[in-house]
Amino acid sequence: MPWLTILLALPIVGGLVLMLQPRLSAGAARGIACLVAPATFGVACGLLFGFHPNRGPQRQERHDWISSVGLEWTLRLDGISLALVMLTALIFMITVCALVVKFLPERNPAVYLGLILVAEGALMGLWLAGNLLLFYVFWELMLVPFYFLIGVWGAEGRRQAVTRFVIYTMFGSLIMLVGIVATGVFAQRVTGQFTLDIEALRGVVFTEDQSRWLFAAFALAFAIKLPLFPFHGWLPGAYGTAPIAVTVLLAAVMSKAGAYGFMRIGLPVFPDGAAFWQNTLIVMAVVGIIYGSVVAWRAPTMRLVVAYSSLAHLGFVAIGIMAIDPQAAQGAVLQMVNHGLVVAAAFAVVGLLARRSGREGVDDLGGLADGAPWLAGVFLMVTMASLAIPGSNSWAGEFFILVGAFRHSAWAVILASLGTVYASVYMLRLYQRTMNGPRGATPGKAVEMGGADWAMLAPLVAVMGVIALWPHGVLRATEHSVERVVAPAQQALNRPASEIKAAVPANPPETSLPLPGDPLPQPTSPTPNTGATP
Repeated sequence: MPWLTILLALPIVGGLVLMLQPRLSAGAARGIACLVAPATFGVACGLLFGFHPNRGPQRQERHDWISSVGLEWTLRLDGISLALVMLTALIFMITVCALVVKFLPERNPAVYLGLILVAEGALMGLWLAGNLLLFYVFWELMLVPFYFLIGVWGAEGRRQAVTRFVIYTMFGSLIMLVGIVATGVFAQRVTGQFTLDIEALRGVVFTEDQSRWLFAAFALAFAIKLPLFPFHGWLPGAYGTAPIAVTVLLAAVMSKAGAYGFMRIGLPVFPDGAAFWQNTLIVMAVVGIIYGSVVAWRAPTMRLVVAYSSLAHLGFVAIGIMAIDPQAAQGAVLQMVNHGLVVAAAFAVVGLLARRSGREGVDDLGGLADGAPWLAGVFLMVTMASLAIPGSNSWAGEFFILVGAFRHSAWAVILASLGTVYASVYMLRLYQRTMNGPRGATPGKAVEMGGADWAMLAPLVAVMGVIALWPHGVLRATEHSVERVVAPAQQALNRPASEIKAAVPANPPETSLPLPGDPLPQPTSPTPNTGATP
């Protein structure tokens, strides 16, 4: 069975069915969504069976599509993509179920749920794409549903926010498209064959200038989507005006697309470019950590506190990737999963407080723990995870990043650690003001968790607890895949052979074709006959 195709087609088809029936009743829309999202999660869980952590890409599905332009239906699964597939399936299932139970908007509910399911399918396709052009198709496709989800159902100021979001994203995407075409053309000059297959491109050697500029073309799109400072201009508007469920999806899942692009394409396909731009991107990540932390500290609303804290946390992920170290990169993958869980729970709590109280200001609420002990307890666990204290799910990932990065960029680790200090300031400020501060106008009982809130938060907290106790599960599943991704860039940096734990493909591949004008191979001299018997 083509399970990878089924995994991404299931939510897309389900979403299109809902969107093509805009007058469908809310009850029927709920029923379809409740079937599709859990079924997608079930298919994702099925991929765990038979997965071998010590192998390369698995469950490959490949079919010719538009071969003349290098577009093939190529899907692959490895440890990195599996981690993000599971995160995506879980977050979308929880979000859809919470919407179905209580928070579904009255305006066009079928279209709303359909767009969310299409976004899930597009993200699944992005994690599984084994072809640069197919990667680009899903990269663009995931923008469409979020454009309408924010632009139609968002709060006041949504038009300006979604316009800025689209302009930023489209600018980076167009530059990346130019880079994709150039990659295929330059690869053809080396191998004699136009290919956009990501695995095949790992075996193509580009000139240093080509690698540097091609990496930059892709890195711009990835930095905008992540986002890295100073390409974060779309973030406060989009996160601030989107419906809270959409904000959860943006922060918990879509933001990982940029980090994934660096790992899937940037490091293995353009290793010389990654080595050249390494320090620049690390500086951007460090500045983003400090900037995001300072702004979160002074942010006036709860939603902006979590939004800018997300910017800071993703800076640690970028450092882990661009340290070009297997341990740091493993920590980055683990932290992508952890960040998705923690930020989803944080935005869910913020949405609960804003919905029940009618206020989003940090100083508008206080003393809620007296009447809402369950909410206070869950929020405390989320806060501790955001601080990455030992024993939380975020601690192992951040520790791996800092240890791995310290070997090669000690200055970056020291400066980035300031972000950890500031995190304790802005997150504890948010918790203390809302839960333990002087009582505000809203009583605690008015915001205590109900059934729908438990449906959203309990699974997230449970998975956070599992990872806190057993991070080895994610680390072991991604170890070999991370080593394969990082090895070419390690070689470009002339790292010691003892640090390079995976084989780097021949550059160019032995099967590459000679091009016109290439010198003919010199004939080998015949071995003299010594009369010895073989």
